Amino acid sequence: MSEQETEPTEDAVREALRTVSAPDGDGDVIAAGLVASVTVADGTVSVETALSGMDPATADALADRMRAAVLECSGVEQVRVNTDVAAPDHGTVVPGVDRIIVVASAKGGVGKTTVSTQLARGLAASGERVGLFDADVYGPNTPELLGIEGPLDSTDDGRAEPIEVDGLQVVSVGLIANDEPMAWRGAMAHEAVEELLTDAAWDVDTLVLDLPPGTGDIVLTTLQSFPVDGAVFVTTPFPTAASDTERSTALFREEGIPILGAVVNMAGFTCPTCGDEHAPFGSDPDISTDVLAELPIDESLRSTEGDVPAAFRDLGDDVREALPDNETVSVPETALDLRGVPDQARIEQVRVEFDALAPGESLHLLTDTRPGDVRGVLEDLTSVPLRVATDRKGPGLWALQLSKADPDGTEEVTC
Repeated sequence: MSEQETEPTEDAVREALRTVSAPDGDGDVIAAGLVASVTVADGTVSVETALSGMDPATADALADRMRAAVLECSGVEQVRVNTDVAAPDHGTVVPGVDRIIVVASAKGGVGKTTVSTQLARGLAASGERVGLFDADVYGPNTPELLGIEGPLDSTDDGRAEPIEVDGLQVVSVGLIANDEPMAWRGAMAHEAVEELLTDAAWDVDTLVLDLPPGTGDIVLTTLQSFPVDGAVFVTTPFPTAASDTERSTALFREEGIPILGAVVNMAGFTCPTCGDEHAPFGSDPDISTDVLAELPIDESLRSTEGDVPAAFRDLGDDVREALPDNETVSVPETALDLRGVPDQARIEQVRVEFDALAPGESLHLLTDTRPGDVRGVLEDLTSVPLRVATDRKGPGLWALQLSKADPDGTEEVTC
């Protein structure tokens, strides 16, 4: 706080909040009883709200307006508007799993399960312990691709024991359904998937999770309930598939899931007779996310026998490289505390603080929502490489360190 600015008073803060209209148009947020308490200390204002009856989107928008109003008060340096609206904490634990990568697609028929299976094999080829979970309830094709059959055995403590094949630990609904058609409604399906996923006796570094296509109940439940470390999208180059992929990646980002990149499948083929190159689904798909691989129509890429195709070994390396750094991150007293700050406000505050960094400096953050695609949000702010380290400190609490590289290629990182 500068010498010219004085500590804001609680009365001044409440007066500022009276400029914010209640959602139903019935007076302001103070008169409507939507502000439970206000505290002021060292230029930081904390506003406890009473918004539990609102839907999350309305509560978040209202909290943004309240925060903006309070920031207009002289002497206010930081504002925390704490809502009591329940939000997903992405905190359901999957025992025996260090990190989760989901493979998704906006629609079926693009080769998602093949990419999931081969990506898992590619990761395992480097010596990593890898699991593969087939959550595609209505089309569980992983067992057929890998040539395995159920039923799953149980461990001594009654958990589902994954089938081991090609260095993978594999669990699929198809291994308990005995080829019978699934007739589960949405709630039954996602409850069954959640139970099987958390009940399995995993012992892996990375779990590759093959999601059903689209954005139905199982997909949303997975994104909102589990600590997903990143998502890989599979699409064809066809324009409608690419545009659907854009919409789906936007939803994943809204749920706080880092987008690692896209795999463009069926990108073309070489005629075995004349040797000419063809692109039956078009080329250069219009998608904003990084393209990790462009895979041709080639029967050898579907085979799970023998060595992992080089394209999928490379894909495994690229996915591993795209994952956010997970290391111990310190929390200095100067860390920017974003707990209770609405989504749009926290994004804007991080943008401003990061833009002010000099090359080689780091910004430390504390957040109560799972970090989303921070790299994607900030990549337009700097022409030098960005380094993101995340560290989960406990249920509903993450620490982040965002670092700008020095222009000479060196980087100062103080964890």
